[in-house]
Amino acid sequence: MRRAMLMGAVLCFGVLGVLAQDTGEKAAIIHNANAKFAPVAGIPDCVTSALQRGDPKTGPSVMQLKFDSTCVVPWHWHSINETVTGVSGLLQITEKGGKPQVLGAGDFAYMPAKHVHQAKCAGTKPCTIFVHSDGVFDLHYVDKNGEEIAPEKALADVNKPADKPGAKPAPKQ
Repeated sequence: MRRAMLMGAVLCFGVLGVLAQDTGEKAAIIHNANAKFAPVAGIPDCVTSALQRGDPKTGPSVMQLKFDSTCVVPWHWHSINETVTGVSGLLQITEKGGKPQVLGAGDFAYMPAKHVHQAKCAGTKPCTIFVHSDGVFDLHYVDKNGEEIAPEKALADVNKPADKPGAKPAPKQ
C-alpha cells in the first residue's frame, strides 16, 4: 500500500512538473481604457472591434466588439467555433430556426462552426461582447433560404445611416 501511494505521489509530481513548464507564451492584460476600437471589413459599420489576443486573420483570437444600439449583424455562419461572452448591454442572438436568446454581462454563448445565426443589440443601449474564435475568423452571410451571399449584399441596408436621404432602415431580422 505504501509503495502504491509513493508511486502515486511521484506520478503526480511528474505530471505537475510537465504542466508547470514554461510555454514561452507571454501573459496579456488589456485595460479597457487602452483598447483601440476600429471598424472591421466585412462586418457592419455599426460594430467596432478591439483585438485582445491573437490575430483573427491567421489563427485563434479574442476580440472585444462594441455594437451601436440599433446594430444588426445579419444571418451568417463562421468556419470556426465562436464563443461569445457578454460584457455590457444586452446582445440578442438568434439561431436559424430558434428563438432569440439575450446575453447580458457575464453570459456565455457557443456557436459551433457553420451554425447559422444573427446578432443584434436588444433594448435601446449599445452592447459589448468578447468573441473568442478557435481559428481564422470569417463571416459567411446567408439569405433567408440559407444560401451564401456576398457581404456587400448582406450589409447594403445595414450600413446605410438612417439620417441620410433615401436611406432605408435596417431590415427587421
